[in-house]
Amino acid sequence: MSAVVACRGVGRTLGRRGRWVEALRGVDLDIGAGESVAVVGASGSGKSTLLGVLAALDRPQEGRLIVGGVDVWAAPERARRAVRRRFGWIPQDALTSFDPRYRAGDVVAEALPRGTADPRGAVAGLLEHVGLPAHLADRRPATLSGGERQRVAVARALAVQPDVLLADEPTAGLDAPAQERVLDAIASAGRDRALVLVTHDLRVARRMAGRVVVLDAGRVVDDVRADGLESGGPVLARLLAATPSL
Repeated sequence: MSAVVACRGVGRTLGRRGRWVEALRGVDLDIGAGESVAVVGASGSGKSTLLGVLAALDRPQEGRLIVGGVDVWAAPERARRAVRRRFGWIPQDALTSFDPRYRAGDVVAEALPRGTADPRGAVAGLLEHVGLPAHLADRRPATLSGGERQRVAVARALAVQPDVLLADEPTAGLDAPAQERVLDAIASAGRDRALVLVTHDLRVARRMAGRVVVLDAGRVVDDVRADGLESGGPVLARLLAATPSL
């Protein structure tokens, strides 16, 4: 399987509480076209930092990011902008990522490719794709439930027609029924494209992904099939032990 996104020796240092921390250290990772990968690890292990690097939003101090054959940080800014349009981002808290002036339909429409012939019809189709009725396009995001807002975020991510979906703890803080609906929407959205999903919940990882990548202190310590989690090392074994039930 050819890699649509690849990290080679990526290192990223961040300032935290007055000191520098190596958030990522020597990360090598390939994401194949159409592949679903869950990134798991303890809090502070570097999961969200890795997602930002993969999206070409955070520049690593070491290593290379290659997207569709383009060495991103060696390329001119115009090429980087084109690379970023290949990604659809699903944040942890959708509401904080929405323009407060916009209705839900505007949030999705803003991401449509320039020149879309029927923006309102396209928005209705995207909302339907994630299990939302078209009339919600006229609602303010603040009046929607948390699960509905997250599905609007999935629709917005799909609107850019991405090659890769990046989801950062997209079900955090939702009740179980809302989590199910959001995960169903992401699974449907990721059917024809690559998916990289950050989660702390191995149950979500096993349900949504074919591969599970485990981070610990910024390093990849395991890269296993989702149906073979028991074959992982000690870090994954601790995560498994802390999971109520798989």
